[in-house]
Amino acid sequence: MAPLIAAVTIGGFTILHAVILWFLPGLTRRDVYFAVTVAPEFRNLPDGRAILHRYRIELAAFSALAFAASFAGVRQLGIAFMPMGLVLLRAGSFAGFYRARQRVMRYAVAPTTIREADLGRRDRGVPGGSVLALGPFLPIAACAALLWMRGKEAAAGLYFASAAGSLAALTILRYGIDHWARCIHATGPELAKEMRFRRTASVFLLVAEYLIAAQCTWIGLMPHHRGSNAGIVIAEFAGLLILALTAVLMLARMGQGGSRLAASSGNAEPVGDRTEDRYWRLGLLYFNRDDAAVVVERRFGLGYTLNFARMETWVMVALIIAGPVIRVLGLRLHG
Repeated sequence: MAPLIAAVTIGGFTILHAVILWFLPGLTRRDVYFAVTVAPEFRNLPDGRAILHRYRIELAAFSALAFAASFAGVRQLGIAFMPMGLVLLRAGSFAGFYRARQRVMRYAVAPTTIREADLGRRDRGVPGGSVLALGPFLPIAACAALLWMRGKEAAAGLYFASAAGSLAALTILRYGIDHWARCIHATGPELAKEMRFRRTASVFLLVAEYLIAAQCTWIGLMPHHRGSNAGIVIAEFAGLLILALTAVLMLARMGQGGSRLAASSGNAEPVGDRTEDRYWRLGLLYFNRDDAAVVVERRFGLGYTLNFARMETWVMVALIIAGPVIRVLGLRLHG
């Protein structure tokens, strides 16, 4: 039964993953195509449509091969092969993206050299304010205090460090979206669309923090709760999945940076995200020591990524990694 469940899970994830990537090229900014700065009209030209058509054929082929390999691995090696199946799926989809990017590179253009700046002061408060930002940490602290009072000091410390570290990373990211991200446009309706997109992404991150806090708190209290916990755990994972799907649909409707909310302003030169292609490693990782921005828009996908040349980025990465590592070490030392 377990291999069958794993196969169905991989199959469902493969289909969802392929559907998202199928439509993703049309959700980026008009002058960024497969992580390459191009003329705004290029994607509608015959060459641009041909590249998209070939990408989708390869995406379907790579996804089918990844699913076949994953299914065979689960059947032969058991459910433990499931994580490797997901890795194969990601590798296959990246291969399709990278091949498309190489074809688009022949049509790359330099982004405009015009820079915009707003010299006025703008409200840059994190949506929800500091009170809501601290909210997810309260149940984590309360649960850790309960464990401590019951004489489980080590377990309380490990629990709080692992859960709070993950929440801190998301909180810093939400703060960074508003304070450490460079606006593509400084004024006008384009800025209004961009800020609406930012606020929406930030709200979804905040809701995710509350769901993660609830999940971590329940897991921390599970040893002290009598009866079955399976229903609660499934409901919490389902909540995170529903939140992720809702976020994808809403942000997709807006387009990257709110670019689909209304007609563009008709720039004579391609603007893109105002970064040069050479700073994007493999089209996905941004590395620019001369850029003060810590958070930047994704070039292929919705939302934001990080400038990996900045120290703040590695602090967030360390916090994200620290949570699971501390949890695993704690289980090994006190299990």
